[in-house]
Amino acid sequence: MKKIFVISCLFFLFSTHNSFSQQMDPNGEESLKMLCEEKNVSISCWKLGDRYRTLDRDLKKALIYYEKACEMGLMNGCSYAGVVLAQRGTPYSKDFKKATKYFVLACDQKHDLACFNLGSIKYKEGRAKKAIKYYDLACELGHKGACARAAKLKK
Repeated sequence: MKKIFVISCLFFLFSTHNSFSQQMDPNGEESLKMLCEEKNVSISCWKLGDRYRTLDRDLKKALIYYEKACEMGLMNGCSYAGVVLAQRGTPYSKDFKKATKYFVLACDQKHDLACFNLGSIKYKEGRAKKAIKYYDLACELGHKGACARAAKLKK
């Protein structure tokens, strides 16, 4: 009888732990949605996009929030929106073109990851000289992977 009671108590604690922790979590989904949609906090929109991309693996929802963060001026939002679009597109597709626009927008603001990704897009399109240009720019901005890619393409 004691075992059943203890097991029941443990089951109750474990089953309610998630709901309690979600209510107490200041960065929970509902809090982030409120901050993003009602207060226009760009980093909250980006975090929602990241949550949907990594935890829920819902790229459609992730893209919505990355784009919203980008519209608010958060270059991480632009860069990650571009990544989602580039992953589902192919060279010269509509998604690739839209990804390129996001990368250009963020790269123009000196966002190293966007410049690196822009170099990757250009390389996939068969435009090695343009790829080197953007890899060099990303390298100058501190992206180590871009330095390696540029050096490899220059050989």
